[in-house]
Amino acid sequence: MKRRKLKIDVQKVPKSYRAYLELLASKGEVVAIPDEVDWYLEIGAILRHACETESPMPLFSKVKGAPGFRAAEMGPTVSRVPGKRWQRLALMLGLPDDAQLLEIQDAFLDAIGQEPHPPVMVDPATAPCKQNKWVGDQVDMTKIPAPILHDGDGGRYFQTAGAIMVRTPPGEPVPEDAYTVDKDAWTNWSFSRAMIAGSRPQNNPTPKPPHASSVGVPHGNGPHYSKNNIVGLWLPFQHNGMIYNMWTAQGKDCPFVIALGVPPAVTMLLSAAPPAWHDEYNYASAFLGHGIEMVKAETCDVLVPAECEIIIEGYVSADKSVAEGPFGEFPGYLSNQSSLKPLAKITCVTFRDEAILPICIPGIPIDSTLMLGCFCLSATARVYFEKSGLPIIDCFSPLEASSHWLVIRVRDDWHKITGMTVKAFIDKIAEVFWTNHIGKTTAKLIIVGEDIPPDDSNKVTWALATRNNPVQGVFHYPQYDSDGTGLQIYLDVATKLRGRGGLVAYSCLQIQQQVNQPLEQVLSFATNYPLPLQEKIKSKWSEWGFER
Repeated sequence: MKRRKLKIDVQKVPKSYRAYLELLASKGEVVAIPDEVDWYLEIGAILRHACETESPMPLFSKVKGAPGFRAAEMGPTVSRVPGKRWQRLALMLGLPDDAQLLEIQDAFLDAIGQEPHPPVMVDPATAPCKQNKWVGDQVDMTKIPAPILHDGDGGRYFQTAGAIMVRTPPGEPVPEDAYTVDKDAWTNWSFSRAMIAGSRPQNNPTPKPPHASSVGVPHGNGPHYSKNNIVGLWLPFQHNGMIYNMWTAQGKDCPFVIALGVPPAVTMLLSAAPPAWHDEYNYASAFLGHGIEMVKAETCDVLVPAECEIIIEGYVSADKSVAEGPFGEFPGYLSNQSSLKPLAKITCVTFRDEAILPICIPGIPIDSTLMLGCFCLSATARVYFEKSGLPIIDCFSPLEASSHWLVIRVRDDWHKITGMTVKAFIDKIAEVFWTNHIGKTTAKLIIVGEDIPPDDSNKVTWALATRNNPVQGVFHYPQYDSDGTGLQIYLDVATKLRGRGGLVAYSCLQIQQQVNQPLEQVLSFATNYPLPLQEKIKSKWSEWGFER
């Protein structure tokens, strides 16, 4: 299909998460399950089966132990509708339902490149996210339909699809080039996991809940979950971890918000990895072309979207830690390890009537975690490459590769433009990628020519298999401070401890001795036959009985 130039219609971008679900339901892309389902494995099993069969997204109307709450798949998984495989992502962004991935990426980048708009402050009395409130002893995280998604997860992960929102402490110097809403602080929105903290009896030390004889909550010597304590990731190389460390450096606990069921415009920026001291709000409001309706959190100076489903507020301890994990992550594997992470205490929960908990369930691709992660990170990488001035056309992280590949398409005349050798050109691409924050997203770059669309996994596989020279076309970069995400199961212990290494670029360009020589002829219908003959055959195709 020819790549079209599409424009986002901001009037069609759903205003809220539930409006997005309603839009998809009108297209037959959501199935509401009326039966009560169990948070222990049953929700996870239904979500994973729906994902692997490319079925509509499940909406759970009743969850055991969580009256008044619902749960649903967070978002853009793959559709089986012919010609509309990516419509769940396209509709999230106000685009035609038959938009293709690179068309969506083009439109998204055009939109976020516009001017930001200030927040539209909403009266708390009318903000949907403030319809109900738990404070003090009322807080009970176990009443939220937080699931154990995989058989082996170390806890009930309520946060797999929300926005962690955290603001720098008072007195922290703001750089001159900061791109923030408030000139005195940086407010980061990010996307990482968090679970309800639990204490485990001594006679059951394993982090994995015991198998039940039937689907349901494990009993007996199973985990005991806290009502108001949670634990999540505050990694030092991630922006929320950087801000957490600013608070602990002052000897203070770090206030935070986790906003669940955020509007689609916010969801799209959670995985985009803009630079430090850049507020994701600015990019989201630029994308929409107007300010987002916001309201102040109850217990800290963080603004949250008024249309959120659930708002969880609290403080991350500066000195207390508890076990977190394991959790089945986006590469598609379940680790058997847990580790100590900062303990957080929940002080307040506000939520909408019949609030919907959004859930992403990582596993074998393709799932919504990868749909958003690969899409947004590819878009951000493309911005960095365009700023570099290198003759790069576009890039994409193939969804089937679980964020382990970034495919970068370059112009065929790159050598004439740059005068570089193959190695020098690949080295420059590697430098641009792995010296920016975006470089913590993948450890493998694949560089291809103009005829290989980076979102076409079949052609990328063909190019890697037939064009990469296993000796002269493989380049390693131990000098950069990255190991990709660090979740790759092939990493050895030493690399994990160092947090750097294992970075590689595969050139599918001509080897150095052939630069500036004619490319080998490609054998395909579009490239190997005269155009009049192609047109004749296509005009007769339906007449002959072939499907279009």
